[in-house]
Amino acid sequence: MKLVRKHWVLLLILLAGAFLRLYRLPELMPFIADQGWYYMSARDMLLKGDIPLVGITSSHAWLHQGAFWTYILALMFKLFNFNPVVPAYFIASLGIVTIALVYKLAGEMFSKKIALVSAFLFATSPLIIMDARFAYHTSPIPFFTALLLLSIYRWTNGNIRYFPFIVLLLGVLYNLEIATFSLVGIVLMVLFYGFIRRKTWSLSLVNKKTIFLSVAGFFIPMIPMLLYDLSHGFPQTVKVVVWIFYRIAVFMGYPQINPNAPGETWHTFFPFAFDLIQKLIFLPNVSLSLFLFLISLGVLSFKVYKNFMVRKNESSYVLILLFVIIPTLAYIAAKTNSSAYLLIFYPQVVIMMALFFGKFMKSKQLTIIVCFLIIAIGFINSYLSIKKNYLTGPSFTKRIEAANYIIKEAGRRPYNIVGKGEGSIYESFVMPHAYLTWWLGDGASGKNENLKFYVWEYIDRIVVKKSK
Repeated sequence: MKLVRKHWVLLLILLAGAFLRLYRLPELMPFIADQGWYYMSARDMLLKGDIPLVGITSSHAWLHQGAFWTYILALMFKLFNFNPVVPAYFIASLGIVTIALVYKLAGEMFSKKIALVSAFLFATSPLIIMDARFAYHTSPIPFFTALLLLSIYRWTNGNIRYFPFIVLLLGVLYNLEIATFSLVGIVLMVLFYGFIRRKTWSLSLVNKKTIFLSVAGFFIPMIPMLLYDLSHGFPQTVKVVVWIFYRIAVFMGYPQINPNAPGETWHTFFPFAFDLIQKLIFLPNVSLSLFLFLISLGVLSFKVYKNFMVRKNESSYVLILLFVIIPTLAYIAAKTNSSAYLLIFYPQVVIMMALFFGKFMKSKQLTIIVCFLIIAIGFINSYLSIKKNYLTGPSFTKRIEAANYIIKEAGRRPYNIVGKGEGSIYESFVMPHAYLTWWLGDGASGKNENLKFYVWEYIDRIVVKKSK
């Protein structure tokens, strides 16, 4: 009871976060095409012994995501009889743990006040909630990003034992999402700064034990990718590094090798990015969301600049700024409309905003006003998240209904599922339907059959038509 009284505000935040992540999860959980790809991959790993070394292709067809999520799914399917909802509960639970981790991170780097605000903003952000209900390979990223940031902070404050763990976390993050490679740049920058300034936490790394553990920390999570690279020309390691330097060069003004290559324009890139920022910060209004993001970034940047001018060393502010600026530059350089790039921002962006709000919490009266505004933002975001069915497309219930309809109409006859409409050009489009019909007892045939079910997907419904 003493512990509850001491941390009752955090407990309320965790309860609110748990409710938002678990409410009607079996009914409303998203189950998109690429999720279906991973589900089928994990199923085949268990039933056929096909152990993948890489995951689904990224936005560049020659480059794959890691296979870690397939392995995690396979373990859950083995334990829970291939139940498609169990991974969503796992991710939601990890999301609740991440709220506590963000609290721990902000509290250790700044103060309890900043920690509570950060945890509350993290618990009620619509985009963060949506991803915490999304059983996908990117969804664990905020947890590991917060853990990485905490580990770097402890390392730069003298605990060199964290460095091998940092390397391990970078490998895990890279296997979850290629876009997290930008975090490697932050670690290298911090390491270089430490050597140049002769910092003990950097120089002390030069010992056999730390070097051995760091090398092991790199190779252990990278084993599947390295095995894949040995027989595929090293796209996951060597070629991706070359491509990254090429994208940096293009960003700096170097002409593209193929100027006619398909890609995003600034006219499509910025509206997409602004929409994500709106979903992350304040769902009803994009202008207010951009204002809060930019003003928080400006306040943080000024704080770091002021500390630099007076030679005041506060690594916590510098690390938060680096974790915002470097991934932002990487996202702009990649110029890819993918929400996967944004998950590495979640912990540091909410902490950055908490620091901005904390600037005004100097007196009791101002603290009450600011807390009221923060609670209002959280309440509005939470209400709209639920009202808009957590910003997802067709609900899981509708997918189950579609799968049951296909099974009923097939009547034990062999059949194919054929995608139609937007997105159907991709092989993974029908995989959620293929997995669910298989799980429910009568999966689609792998051969070309006369009986076909054509599937269209819309934002609020799924249409299935049987061939005549």
